[in-house]
Amino acid sequence: MNQNPSASYLIRKLHNDELDNAFALIWRVFEKFVAPDYTDEGIAFFYRQFISRQDFRNDFLNNLQTMYGSFDHDKLVGVLSISKNHHISCVFVDENYHRKGVATELFGRVISELRQHGVEKILLNASPYAVPFYHAIGFTNTDTERIWHGIRYTPMEMYL
Repeated sequence: MNQNPSASYLIRKLHNDELDNAFALIWRVFEKFVAPDYTDEGIAFFYRQFISRQDFRNDFLNNLQTMYGSFDHDKLVGVLSISKNHHISCVFVDENYHRKGVATELFGRVISELRQHGVEKILLNASPYAVPFYHAIGFTNTDTERIWHGIRYTPMEMYL
């Protein structure tokens, strides 16, 4: 495991055959760090919308969403997915890699690519657990916290 907080990870777009591994990582991290802030309804809704829903998975196969992965050697340790309309849909990092620069490097790669394509702004809905991180990397709230189907989130944006 890469223990150096300033170490670089391999960041790349995931291949379709890597999506199951990515969704397993998302669910593991969600259960431990995000689910405690959600109601049972919110946990079930997240699972249905982001883990088990075939339409969401098909969005990656049809290039409507792109999933980036962060690798420590061959181990997938973090993911970030973004839609064609520049909305970040998922950011999750293996618990053993929290506070080691994984999410920051994922955002750095994605932001760099978006700037090259003239994108001016990205959006996301932050879970309560992630709000401090997003503020630290430059996101600002666009509204107060909301609840939708039991999912607590704060809408945010970042100008690139």
